[in-house]
Amino acid sequence: MKSLSNAQLPRILLVDDQEMNLATLEAILSSGEYELHTAADGYAALDAAARYRPDLILLDIMMPELDGYAVCQQIRSTPALASIPVVMVTALNDQASRLKGIQAGADDFISKPIPIEELRARVRTITRLNRFRSIAEQRARFEHLFELSPAAIVLVDAAVHLSAVNARADDLLSSTGLPPRIGSPLSASLPAAVIAELTALVTAAFAGPDNPGPITVRLKAPGGDRVLHVRAARLDETDGPLVMLVLDDITVEVRARESLEAMNRDLDALVRSRTRQLEEANQLLMSYATFVSHDLRSPLCVVKGYLSLLVTGPAPFDPEVKNCITQAHAATLMMEEMITNILRLASDEHTASGPEHPINPRPVIERLCWKLAAIQPKSRPIINILPLPPILVSEPLLERVFFNIVGNALKYSVGRSEPMIEIGAQESPAGPVLYVRDNGVGFDTRDSDRLFREFSRLPGAASSDGLGLGLSLVSRLLRSHQGRIWAEGRPGEGATFYVFFGPTSSDAAKT
Repeated sequence: MKSLSNAQLPRILLVDDQEMNLATLEAILSSGEYELHTAADGYAALDAAARYRPDLILLDIMMPELDGYAVCQQIRSTPALASIPVVMVTALNDQASRLKGIQAGADDFISKPIPIEELRARVRTITRLNRFRSIAEQRARFEHLFELSPAAIVLVDAAVHLSAVNARADDLLSSTGLPPRIGSPLSASLPAAVIAELTALVTAAFAGPDNPGPITVRLKAPGGDRVLHVRAARLDETDGPLVMLVLDDITVEVRARESLEAMNRDLDALVRSRTRQLEEANQLLMSYATFVSHDLRSPLCVVKGYLSLLVTGPAPFDPEVKNCITQAHAATLMMEEMITNILRLASDEHTASGPEHPINPRPVIERLCWKLAAIQPKSRPIINILPLPPILVSEPLLERVFFNIVGNALKYSVGRSEPMIEIGAQESPAGPVLYVRDNGVGFDTRDSDRLFREFSRLPGAASSDGLGLGLSLVSRLLRSHQGRIWAEGRPGEGATFYVFFGPTSSDAAKT
């Protein structure tokens, strides 16, 4: 804030159309006490008054075009200039001329020839009075704004005593139980816990020249702690420097932040607790899965053992029977591998582990197709596997998904004289999409959503075995990996299933 002291010389505007008169006035007033400006006619005087806002105008009356009376009238009719004192310097001594000057707005008159000491005395008196009036107006304006300010403001002197307190600051400090008193030490209106911080802030502001950084203090109050953000600035006043302290009450913001932090701590504790519960549940589920797989493997090993003996043994069998035994043995091997892969997949899910590098899906899909085709009781289909891009997916997940999709394609294509299955890939903005296309019974694309619901089967699948759970489980499994599955088809013309293994597969395809 600028000082209210007399930091500038008083400005005086000298107006006369005679150069000699202007030189005389300048010589009389050129003592270094004033800032002098001149104008040679009435129009120039108005321009200079608007530009310099002088503290006094010494105005000649007799000027061409625009005389002193007209100049004075225009000054008085201009709000920004109306308060400037105007002294008319004239050779006219009659009463009528002076009355006309007063009516035009003149404050005083000096007769020519100019009495030097009288002129100096009058100019000194008028400029001082005008400067004091200006200072008083500025101070009154400052005090008015000081009281109306929505911010709490306190002025302290070099002894750290209260010099002024506005209404907002009075209310704020009074709420702490220590009402402020003008002239008393700042420590008398604030708790001892914050006095050291505020005293250091005030001292730094007095030291200058730059204002110190703000601080935050906490005040005890009957209704709860009040938190204040305090800024300090030095004011150089005529009767000595002061420091202005601006107190911003940030209690609401601080309480909201503390409440949010407490809520976050509680939420974090709740998440940790729920995570521990989920980990315990996952461990129990894995234990159960291991137990079930053991119970599944036991009878399966018996069946596999006997079928292995029949396949490799010397006992003669009819070729058709031999083929059935071979298919049954292949099915047991496949079932054993399925149990292993399901356990691996469940283990990956529960331990949050995933693939670190993209894999080539072709070998996994080829091996799976060979196994599925080997156990077909009827004519084997033609399976065409097109070039496939690398994808970021675990082998158990890839095998689990394609076991169901390719198995369905084989199941619903057996009625064709030449069943055909095509496996390929296509690009999408998010990454590669794998697809399986068959020429089986097909379905209406409008019913595609029903394919992925539990226990929901389309009319064309009524004659086949199954409960309608496979595709729904595959869909849920892919969703857990941020992937998805969808299908298109036409009745009697086959179906196409599309699989996207998640957003990271896009990056994998570029590696």
